[in-house]
Amino acid sequence: MASKRDLVEAQSFSRRRLLTAFTSGAPQGRELDPAKPMRGVAAGVLLTVLVLLGSIAWGILRPVLPSGWDDGSLVVVKQSGTRYVGSQGTLYPVLNVTSARLAIPSSAFHVVEAKADDVADAPRGATIGIPGAPDSLPAPDRLVDDAWRACVAQDGTTAVTIGGLDAPTAAPADAPGVLVTSGGDEYLVVGGARYEIPLGDVPAVERALGLDQQEPVEVPAGWLTLLRPGTDLAPLTIEGAGDPVPAASGLPLDLVVGSLVETSGTGVADALYAVDADGRLATLSPLAAALYALGSGADVGEPRSLTAADLSEVLNAEEPAGAADWPAEVPPMLADGEAPCVVLDPAGAVSFVGAPTVDEGGVLVEPGGGALVRGAGADGAAGETWFVDETGTAFALPGADAEVLARLGYKPEDVRRVAPAWVGLLPTGPALTVEAAQREVRAASASS
Repeated sequence: MASKRDLVEAQSFSRRRLLTAFTSGAPQGRELDPAKPMRGVAAGVLLTVLVLLGSIAWGILRPVLPSGWDDGSLVVVKQSGTRYVGSQGTLYPVLNVTSARLAIPSSAFHVVEAKADDVADAPRGATIGIPGAPDSLPAPDRLVDDAWRACVAQDGTTAVTIGGLDAPTAAPADAPGVLVTSGGDEYLVVGGARYEIPLGDVPAVERALGLDQQEPVEVPAGWLTLLRPGTDLAPLTIEGAGDPVPAASGLPLDLVVGSLVETSGTGVADALYAVDADGRLATLSPLAAALYALGSGADVGEPRSLTAADLSEVLNAEEPAGAADWPAEVPPMLADGEAPCVVLDPAGAVSFVGAPTVDEGGVLVEPGGGALVRGAGADGAAGETWFVDETGTAFALPGADAEVLARLGYKPEDVRRVAPAWVGLLPTGPALTVEAAQREVRAASASS
């Protein structure tokens, strides 16, 4: 058993050991620094900053559509070219550019480019658009405003050219004529007109006009309608032919109504006239004279040659003998190896010309171009508006007002007028309307 002295020494030893531990530092001579009170605060601040930076980076890097995509935009996916109409927070897949433009008001339309990841999670609507509508629209300055040309191809169809450097802009002064046939009827084409030869008079008229050696060219009915109809080339008669001339006419009394009078000694080329029922002199052109010889002129004998003095008191008729729209004479005929062609110049005039032969029909539009036209009748009344795309297909624009044209990127002054017959030569596509562009596309069910 420990003595009292041993207990006192043990207590003293414990006290000295505790004191040494407080005053001698860390084991092996290292000092223990006291804890810093701000260390925890700094760590918390750093962690907060890292969280904020991570949030900002995610906001930048995560897929998101550009601003304004949902307010009347055409969203185009860069990688695939897929197109959507963005409206009221929803993306609607759209079949083609024309449908997209028609579906969006002109004041709101804009194009937004996006990546595939940007649109992956956006709300999606049904596919809209007009199946078969054009997938590209030429700029206003690429709309064709020069000549249209329609030629009869060797396969019997019509070859149409809209624009291009090879499209003539006007008929030459020495443009030829051509004898054509369509649907069993025969016509003489001169200038921009077609003159029908009545079926029963064809042989006689051809001989009188020197066309009996010409082989008529078979032409499509649609091509023929491009030309304005002229007065038939039929034997010419004068009312009252064979009756005595009025005594007050100033003509020799041995002449009769219908007599032929030839002037001479006037210092200019001789002119030929026919006496009308009022005793006046009606001019006869070479073509009219040839047709007159088949009609009333067959019974009046040879022309009477009279001087200017003989005719000093004789009045001239207000209208020439024969139709006012008849050509003065038959022009040279279309040369072998040339195709009958009709051209429409920028002023809207139609003329007949010859051009190198074309093997087959079809429609050719200037690359990158198109046309915006409105049909106009002979009375000038405006008809339906049409858009012709780069493939030569015509698309009707029913009720096309300034807003509809603006949605397509055009103005009313971009529209030119053409005869409806020109549009009739083109293949047609679906009508382009705002309502159709905004309509959901639904496939037809398979028939059982």
